[in-house]
Amino acid sequence: MMSVHDALQAWQDGDITASRAMALSGARNVMELYALANSCEVAIRLQPTEAEARVVDALSRAIVVRMQDEDRDPGGSGVRAA
Repeated sequence: MMSVHDALQAWQDGDITASRAMALSGARNVMELYALANSCEVAIRLQPTEAEARVVDALSRAIVVRMQDEDRDPGGSGVRAA
């Protein structure tokens, strides 16, 4: 079984997800994970992992596409312009 410190370290190293770290540590949300990391003296990573960066990039592109679609169909009829 992984200790709370080990779980927090693995989360900060990008080895496990925040949700897995929450399950292992008992934290209810990401803010509690950061508080636990701080209290356990786990260095907090400021840069996103490659996987996190890919998710952010994909979401950003999806948001741009959606905004462009809405600009083409301002009435919100749900019909996409060709």
